[in-house]
Amino acid sequence: MAMTQTPEITDIEELHRQSILNKQTTYIDPSTGFTVFTELAHLKRGRCCGNMCRHCPFGYSNVKGLDPSLSNQHAMAVSGDRVGTSLLVDKIMNGTYYEEQCFDHGCGGQLQIDDCGQKQPIDIIANGQNERIMTQTETIRGKGGYAGGTLTNKNVPYTRKGDTGTSQLFTGERRSKDDVIFEAMGTVDELCCIIGTVYADLVKNDTTTKSDADATCTDKEAKPSSHKLYGELPDQLLDVMSRLFDVGSHIARPSASKEKQSRFPSHHTNILEEWIDTMTEQLPELTSFILPTGSSASASLHVARTVCRRAERRMVPLIRDHECCDPNSLSYVNRLSDYLFTAARFVNYCDGMDEVQYRRERGMKSGEVGGRERVVVRLKD
Repeated sequence: MAMTQTPEITDIEELHRQSILNKQTTYIDPSTGFTVFTELAHLKRGRCCGNMCRHCPFGYSNVKGLDPSLSNQHAMAVSGDRVGTSLLVDKIMNGTYYEEQCFDHGCGGQLQIDDCGQKQPIDIIANGQNERIMTQTETIRGKGGYAGGTLTNKNVPYTRKGDTGTSQLFTGERRSKDDVIFEAMGTVDELCCIIGTVYADLVKNDTTTKSDADATCTDKEAKPSSHKLYGELPDQLLDVMSRLFDVGSHIARPSASKEKQSRFPSHHTNILEEWIDTMTEQLPELTSFILPTGSSASASLHVARTVCRRAERRMVPLIRDHECCDPNSLSYVNRLSDYLFTAARFVNYCDGMDEVQYRRERGMKSGEVGGRERVVVRLKD
């Protein structure tokens, strides 16, 4: 670490004060020649490191084995309080850190004891009176993402970096949000969300059916231990949603895909085919086009099927023109649309719904509605 030059001052506290006024993160101890971190360095770190540093602004709060009564007595900030420490860093950088003193609590003009006994940063007005406590939203805006929000230290979904119409790939590259890669990723995400609504419907129906079955049991009857109206389909949909996350992640790493460093496993496509076969075995033979109707969950699966086809169309250019997407992921999405079609039929079968076949227009005059033949196939006897 480079040593920071400071004036020839022997009093440590004054030496530290001058270093803060000079916005320095370190100074040289005149008696030992060692580099010492200032409060500015600790505040930028944001929390007590537990090493009992000379100018710890957090009152040694993370020092193990220290008597709690000895810690926090002269704390200037709360360890881990990103907003409070950022405020104090701002005061150092704009030269107002030592402007006023809070003599009532001996806290150097930086903290005030609130009604709960906690130390909070204050903003002292020019006349020297502590007229108001600055709220966090008035003082500093959180950076977003893993850096936390304005009102929370937890990870938040906004970063503000995309406000100008660009977004970042997993490779770190930034592209316009209407780039072909983001079109593909967005469509895969849309598909995943639709499947999520279907899953929610199936779980709700399963729970309702189980409750009804339990209610019909008498005291002499054994209550059903479980009731799965849709078999393994809900669990399969959970797996599909996870695989779609993998597909989206794969698309978001175009350079890695091009170098074949991260390939989408082909066995997931084989699993879809096995699931399709298992459901098809329980269904009547398909002899005609069917209308996308039936139960609500079945109709939603048909919507998911069409969005899946759109996701496939968005992915094709990534392979054909850019060669930056693994063909295995495209095969999975292609097979997934077949799976969703079969699942839509299977849900109608489980719900006891009829299947309505498509029929060609026959002998209808212009404007008539009733001339179409409606053919209904009962899926379950």
